[in-house]
Amino acid sequence: MNANKYSEALGKPFDAKDVSWRLQYIDKEKLQGFAVPYLDARAISERLDSVVGQLRWKDSYTPWHSADKKSSQLCTIFIYDDELKEWIGKTDGAENSDIEPVKGGLSDAFKRAAVKWNIGRYMYSFEAVWVKAQKKGGSYIVDPGEKARLEEIYTRTVAEIFGTKPAQNGKKPAKPADEPKPAPAKPEQPVQPPTPPVYEVKSVTIQNGQSGRNSVLTLSHGGKDYRAYMRGVDERLQSGAKLKNLQVKQLNNSYGKFNMLDGYEIAA
Repeated sequence: MNANKYSEALGKPFDAKDVSWRLQYIDKEKLQGFAVPYLDARAISERLDSVVGQLRWKDSYTPWHSADKKSSQLCTIFIYDDELKEWIGKTDGAENSDIEPVKGGLSDAFKRAAVKWNIGRYMYSFEAVWVKAQKKGGSYIVDPGEKARLEEIYTRTVAEIFGTKPAQNGKKPAKPADEPKPAPAKPEQPVQPPTPPVYEVKSVTIQNGQSGRNSVLTLSHGGKDYRAYMRGVDERLQSGAKLKNLQVKQLNNSYGKFNMLDGYEIAA
């Protein structure tokens, strides 16, 4: 398979209405927090259908591991290659989620495997957006009143990254028959993706538990402090270290909700 055979088409930006936003961090007292964009499984499936064809891709799931009484699974998305006459797969995994655990875990694994095929990967360039939040049952969601503002931010950010507005499901919008031909475009300077937010490590506490050593971090960003837990110990995480591209999950235990740091990069 040509390395870039499907990458460009699969990686095109989605329309703002196909994108949802989830809270990465929540201030429960102020009902505000940081939100980041994500795709649902339907949008990813439609992108695969439109680019590859319904009969040219498939997904499969296998158990991964169990930790802290939570199961996880691996998802592999296969695309059939006519040149090699075989299925090519890319794999990633996720733990069961707190809400609808099995369904949510399968969906998260599917989304992560899709990123390996370049679907929605550009969203990792987005900065988290400070939004109003709303309590819903035992969890929190982005306030519906933020929808229009987030769609505008999404469309503007996509234009900065790609130099154009997103096309619906990767297809170019149809042009009116009488539309005049555009003037020759002037050479454009390459657009730099927005800089992700950088968090500073204020303190690190190491805890010894039944599952091994864990870390409790106090992070600072924008004049606010946030606490997050992390499995294991990273010797690079000392007071004053800078982190970016944080991947944070909100989990529950007998003491309530807490933030679990799943991934990050050391900022230079």
